[in-house]
Amino acid sequence: MRLLLRRHNLTAVLLVMAMFAVPRAFGATFVDTVGDNFDGNAHMDITQVDVSDDGTNITFKISVNAASITSPDWGKYTVGIDTNGATGDFGSPVGNPWGRNISMAGGMDAWIGSWVDSGGGFQPWTYAGGSWTQNGSGVPVISGNMTTITTSLASLGLTAGQSFKFDVYTTGGGGGDSANDAVANPSQTVNDWQVPYTTPASGNGAALSYTTVPEPASLGLVAVAALAMAGVARRRP
Repeated sequence: MRLLLRRHNLTAVLLVMAMFAVPRAFGATFVDTVGDNFDGNAHMDITQVDVSDDGTNITFKISVNAASITSPDWGKYTVGIDTNGATGDFGSPVGNPWGRNISMAGGMDAWIGSWVDSGGGFQPWTYAGGSWTQNGSGVPVISGNMTTITTSLASLGLTAGQSFKFDVYTTGGGGGDSANDAVANPSQTVNDWQVPYTTPASGNGAALSYTTVPEPASLGLVAVAALAMAGVARRRP
């Protein structure tokens, strides 16, 4: 009996060790309606967005309804983030740092603006104190019908274990261009390039939700509980 309990204790300890040894990662897939963009350009039509993070960096993999996302290669792929309904850029119709006719009803606190032309690039931005700040830049991984953007949580003002609302948009190169497509909206967003689009707070087309990997301290509570259970088992006769 004692040997069995010791084995149980060892198993609990090994599980706790494995929890911290294996890299943690969360992820979610968001599917959009095919053929719902007004202009019919396949590279502007989002089909799916995969979001994942490891508690330090976050990745948005955007897939479109085209064999190649760079044919033609003028598409812009952007992410709007709302971390708090009481804060953010509530500009109407422009609620982002790129001057696009795109906004979020809950106020946009962060933005990723990316492009695939000329080899591609992206910019992470945050909004505070009435102005936008660009927090570095990077190059997405472009392959087939996908562009994959990875940036730090910090560059978007996010932290481990945080929940936020978001939407992903396709748009053009013009300063007043709108959301040709939005992954949160299963229907058509707009009927022309300059018609403003706002991601609603609720109802059809409302922003999507995602929660980043919890902080190590949160996982530590689980570890303590596991060890405590092992201790109780060890004390039983």
